[in-house]
Amino acid sequence: MKGKIIRSGKESNILEIHDANSAINSYYDMSAPIQFTLTYCSGLSEEDFYNVLSVSPDKDYFYSSYIISDFHTFNSRPPHQHAFFELVIVLDGSITQRMENKDYLYPAGTCCLINQNVFHVEKYIGKARLLFIGLSVNFIKELLESHRTAYYQEETALKNSILQFMADNIELEKGKNYLDFLPVYQNRKNSSDLYRFADRLIHTMMFPTFGSTFMLKGLICQLFYYLDTKKYYHISSVQLNSSSDLLLFSRIGHLMEDTDGRMSRSDLEKALCYSGNYMNTIVNKYTGMCLYDYGLTFTMKKAAHLLTETDKPISAIEAHLGLTNRTHFYKLFRKKYGVTPGEYRRQSQNA
Repeated sequence: MKGKIIRSGKESNILEIHDANSAINSYYDMSAPIQFTLTYCSGLSEEDFYNVLSVSPDKDYFYSSYIISDFHTFNSRPPHQHAFFELVIVLDGSITQRMENKDYLYPAGTCCLINQNVFHVEKYIGKARLLFIGLSVNFIKELLESHRTAYYQEETALKNSILQFMADNIELEKGKNYLDFLPVYQNRKNSSDLYRFADRLIHTMMFPTFGSTFMLKGLICQLFYYLDTKKYYHISSVQLNSSSDLLLFSRIGHLMEDTDGRMSRSDLEKALCYSGNYMNTIVNKYTGMCLYDYGLTFTMKKAAHLLTETDKPISAIEAHLGLTNRTHFYKLFRKKYGVTPGEYRRQSQNA
């Protein structure tokens, strides 16, 4: 790699930064069709450091800072816009993403796709490793065109919500929204999968050979397909005129649905990096219920589904859902549906 050291505060050879210190006009442009930036922050103490590896098809550079003041300067940058789309993948640790003066927490395994019109800036809150993928409008148009002229019907018929999001934003030009990606609870391999994508993308970019352009486009499409597969990730379109609490409530709902409402408070805390008390407050704000009772609504919904869609005995359904007190289960089910589980099943069969 024919990289060069870029000291803090100097302009890179990939990104053109306009009004870097402005709180309202900071703007990033990108000279390459696609760019990868891998960052690593070892922490926030006086002995910690911050490294960046950034590569693009025709230029590359490596930035390394062991000077804590440089990192503090970086971590206090003003919000900025891009002339391109940016996919942020949190490989390790957690960051706070500030979008239009609202803060969103992103733990390991989560991602966000930011359009060109959103003022944003990431804040490191400790040890973390991130991959930023810059995608120019022309690059996205090339992907959209390649899908329209693809060889296989499976490709032309597939509607990828990530590509559709970018196509819509290119057409509308002024949308203030972004996509949020939360791994499905059962997707325990999400971190290793994301690392594998990052490794293949950066390796292809750094060591180009005949056909590397097609390989890069193919890898990006595979990444989009992976993130848009429901058994791996939940995708939420976040409108920035809504409350920032709404995204957290949506994430809690997704994880409760993944686990039939049987996810413990401590497991939610590990997955979302918020305290149980705070999540309880958010759930109560939107439902009037506590976190535990909100989870039980998903449990009863799953019980009703199993009663109508399977011939499992009621005792087996109780065991499947981790319910050990039959009297309590019947009480909860009757409260939700007005009848006992057995009556609910008979009514469904008659209907």
